[in-house]
Amino acid sequence: MTESVPFSRPAYPAPMPGDAERAPRELMTLPGASRDVRRWRLVEVRLGGGWRAGMLTVWRRPPGATVWVAHVRWDADGTVDQGWGWFLFDPERIRPLPEPTGPPPAAAPHFGRWQDAVVVPGELAGAPDPDGADRCWRLAWLRAAGEWRSALVTARRRPGPGLPWIAHARWGEDKAAAWVIADRTALRPLTQPEPPTDKTAVEADAPAVSAEPPTPTTPAGPA
Repeated sequence: MTESVPFSRPAYPAPMPGDAERAPRELMTLPGASRDVRRWRLVEVRLGGGWRAGMLTVWRRPPGATVWVAHVRWDADGTVDQGWGWFLFDPERIRPLPEPTGPPPAAAPHFGRWQDAVVVPGELAGAPDPDGADRCWRLAWLRAAGEWRSALVTARRRPGPGLPWIAHARWGEDKAAAWVIADRTALRPLTQPEPPTDKTAVEADAPAVSAEPPTPTTPAGPA
């Protein structure tokens, strides 16, 4: 029960020690223009006393503030805990997930070289399930433009008998999206990951993947 409305449920579960701190309403509603930087990156956020995989989509510097706030989504809308939140950035409570490692497959069609996910034209993707059974919400790594990209899979289906499974994925702050072949060499949905055990590897990875909040150069916004 909340203090303002009797017999109502709290907006969020009670935080556990060490959880990421949600940005207070007073900070998020300061008068003036905030500095927003869109930057998709798979991260782990400390919630409920444990680590949850999520997608960091926006860095925000509220007007006049000296801290960065991160928007992280870890589940679809309509979940008990809303599935997303704005959090005060703390590298001990929000940290980047390491990209997939290991050599590319030696067999055909890779022959020891990574290949991008194969895009399927929309007209060949088939009709959606009328009951919505093909919809999903999965965080994933997607191989595109020669790099691993942080992605969100929103649907998965088989266009016809004998055809491969395909997935609809969105990746990156440029809102790129496409149907792709659901090949795990190029599209790797996340399982519930364990927190990285090698902290030095995560820290070394952070600058290259832009997981840290950007350094403000002007109050006007990102270049």
